[in-house]
Amino acid sequence: MLLKSVLSHSYKYFLLIFLMGFMLSGEATTQSRHFPPGTHNVSIVKVSGIRTDLLQNIAPIIEKSIADGNYPGAIVLAAHRGHIIYRGVFGNRRIVPNIAPMRFNTLFDLASLTKVIATTPAIMQLVEQGKLDIDAPVAKYWPAFAENGKETITIRELLTHTSGLAPDFPASIGQPKNPYSIYLWHGETEALQQVKQTKLFHLPGTAFVYSDINFIVLAYLVEVITGEHFNQYARTHIFKPLGMNDTLFLPPASLRDRIAPTEIMDNKLRWGEVHDPSAFAMGGVAGNAGLFSDASDLAVYAQCLLNGGRFPHKNGKSLSSHLLGPLTIAKMTTPETPTTISDTRGLGWDIDSPYSNRGILFPMSSFGHTGWTGTSIWIDPVTQTWLIILTSRTHPIPANNNQLIQDRRVIANIVSASMTDNSLSIQHNTGQGELNRAYTAPTHYEKQIATTTVNKKLVRL
Repeated sequence: MLLKSVLSHSYKYFLLIFLMGFMLSGEATTQSRHFPPGTHNVSIVKVSGIRTDLLQNIAPIIEKSIADGNYPGAIVLAAHRGHIIYRGVFGNRRIVPNIAPMRFNTLFDLASLTKVIATTPAIMQLVEQGKLDIDAPVAKYWPAFAENGKETITIRELLTHTSGLAPDFPASIGQPKNPYSIYLWHGETEALQQVKQTKLFHLPGTAFVYSDINFIVLAYLVEVITGEHFNQYARTHIFKPLGMNDTLFLPPASLRDRIAPTEIMDNKLRWGEVHDPSAFAMGGVAGNAGLFSDASDLAVYAQCLLNGGRFPHKNGKSLSSHLLGPLTIAKMTTPETPTTISDTRGLGWDIDSPYSNRGILFPMSSFGHTGWTGTSIWIDPVTQTWLIILTSRTHPIPANNNQLIQDRRVIANIVSASMTDNSLSIQHNTGQGELNRAYTAPTHYEKQIATTTVNKKLVRL
């Protein structure tokens, strides 16, 4: 029986019916999937310079997606100039093995947010200390990496996803992220062996190809240079100084009830274990995924970056008052990709790529990242605003279409449009990548014109 060891008897029938809906095709699938409404807890704070009437449009978007079965629940948290302006808790943190309402302190599998919450700041701290040169070849610090034509790849190229490495290990090369990949290897040592054997997917520096391998390598470089395990380094130098006490790899069983589970995989519910197949195979700690956190801790991190990297409180045991310096933050969050590549990335951070959850109104000074499990963060230093959206969209099985992508962008537009205390001349808010993507696919009207033109030519012939 599916999930016999995990699910309570009263919900086996529910899950069976739910899964049967996924086996249907086309329109029937969309109509059969839905989630219960669960929690509705919204706080909109009246703050000078904010049109609170616009923020009221966020809840209906989230609750429609919950009702449509796009994700079981969500947390939306936004701040402007150091003040929380929106706090919404919606739906349920889990559907199986029993329904549990969403709570503000729910812990989420952050997936690829790990790249910018742990790996990127760790790398930039080493740059600040003079221990690492981002324009040096990776092989300078890890000579074995040079195998199979990778000798010229630089650390900058890893950070910007222009390294030429494949999106993932061979089980899913050339395909979208495949959560069902089962690797025959296990542990960090064997993962690094896979990295050494990996060949170039394209020439370094010539194209943007989002790759988890890049950040697995970066985390290992932190270990090589510092002599600390990546888990320990992140806890000691990032999370603890910031007071992010609920941000961690490998959460203990005592936190299980707070954690939003992800997907049913191999007849077992991923609950408190990382969803990402590479990080899972590595034991739960990796540079590309593995972190768990809640909205409060992510808010602390976002505000720290807006505050020039200053720690939010005094810590007598800390040797520094800053996570990173202001110029370091500026460096990693401004365009760092070649001008020949229209999809713009910073060092680790997304600025204007197909993965962007910026919407169309936040200025190009803003930056952020998403996680495959349904997490996202967006930060803008010019308007002094951040937006965090946390869902567990893969639970218990992902919807056929990822409506969350559109929801993120619409909510970003609402939040950015609500701000009235910003100068019109701050910065432009349109990137070349956005324009290229907007005009790549012809509209229905353009298709009609093209068809008419072809038909006229045929008539004349």
